[in-house]
Amino acid sequence: MIKFRGVSQIEGKDDRFIDSCFRVLQLNTNFESPVEGARVINEFIASQEIEQKEKDQMALSLIDEAKQSLLPLDEFSWFKDDERACYFVWASIYLYSYAAYPNHPLTLQTQENQPQYVHFYSEHNLKNNPSSSMERFGEVVKYFDRVRQPREWKLDLIAHLKGIWGHIFSSRKPFSWLEKDNEEQCRWAWDYIKKIGWDSSKPMAYRFSPTSTAEIYLAIYAAYDTWIIDNGAKRLLKSDFSKAWQQKKLRDGRQGKKACSLVLHEDVKLKLDELAKTRKVTLSQLVEQLIEKEHGLKDS
Repeated sequence: MIKFRGVSQIEGKDDRFIDSCFRVLQLNTNFESPVEGARVINEFIASQEIEQKEKDQMALSLIDEAKQSLLPLDEFSWFKDDERACYFVWASIYLYSYAAYPNHPLTLQTQENQPQYVHFYSEHNLKNNPSSSMERFGEVVKYFDRVRQPREWKLDLIAHLKGIWGHIFSSRKPFSWLEKDNEEQCRWAWDYIKKIGWDSSKPMAYRFSPTSTAEIYLAIYAAYDTWIIDNGAKRLLKSDFSKAWQQKKLRDGRQGKKACSLVLHEDVKLKLDELAKTRKVTLSQLVEQLIEKEHGLKDS
């Protein structure tokens, strides 16, 4: 611990710690670097009209309180490098509010117990639309740093989210047909899920604003993962979603084509089946090939 004139000095080595000190002291001044922030804090303590020993105790108490409000980064490691998990955690704190201490974050309001709720995500000066997993991770850490709740409460919320994610992770991937790099497919899927509805019983996709194909893909999963509804409704959405995509593919595949009914002798039909199998094409593709070939001979 560095001391100057007998007073313990705050060291500017960590953005999170300095930011926490500012919150404890309720300083609204901005700082460009941890070193600059530490200088502001030390000057603030030095300016207090109290004895040197009291200033030293003030600095030591500040360090202890600032550190206690920060969770170790290890608590966030389970979702740092998993893009879907990271979006799930960010979306959970972005979309929902939680009961304040001394209640557990998930305490429900009843006639006997009417807990207060912590401030919404938007009230902590955080980004409403982070555009990458790295940004989302940073905003999650800032949320847990800034929310004015005891360490125990923060750990309870992290444990709750980790438990839900464990169930999601062990479940079968709901949209196995969705391709992360397929822009046309992802945009169609995003439009589909946004049109499902805007009330609390539907996925809140309209709250997200993805800026790329990869972000759309993650936002679709986040809307599904954070949808608080019974499993039956989720299974129904998953089924309807998949059917709608298959129907779209079928419609797109029929563009520029017309149905044509032919009545053939049984032996001719068998020969067609054999030819199609040999060439590894469908019957309609085989007929098209034969007609195109015959028509080309006619024109030559």
